[in-house]
Parts: sequence; C-alpha cells; structure tokens
Amino acid sequence: MKPSYEQLLATTDDLLYRVRIYDRELLHCDEILRMDEMHASLARNRWLAENGPMRERAVETLTRMKYRLVTLLEDLLYTA
Repeated sequence: MKPSYEQLLATTDDLLYRVRIYDRELLHCDEILRMDEMHASLARNRWLAENGPMRERAVETLTRMKYRLVTLLEDLLYTA
C-alpha cells in the first residue's frame, strides 16, 4: 500500500522534528535546514496533491527525504 501525500507530509514532519531534537551537536544542521525548507515548500503548495506529474515528483521527494531522515536518526541515536 502506497502512503498518501498527506501521510508522507506528516511522517517527514515528525521525522524532521525528531532529528532536530537529537542533533544536539549540530552535526547535520545544514542538511536538516535544507530538508526543512523543502518540506515547508511542499506543505505550502498543497495543490501538488491534485496535479499528476507534480504530485509524483513531490511524493518521490518526500520518500527520499523520509529515508534520509531515518538514516540520520539512526546515526544520531547510535552515537547517543
């Protein structure tokens, strides 16, 4: 089952929040900031959910972002 656009937005938002909390030493602050800006842009442009090709691109971006955030969170929690 593929996650919906809204579900991906919520998941990446939650992961961004958790990564920001656990990145106490600011090792990944630049990357987190870029992902946060991209996420905010995708959340502002909700019309993407109705546009076919743009929606697919946004879903791909959110999926890649989600995998990267999980990896960052694993790295941060492993060293904690």
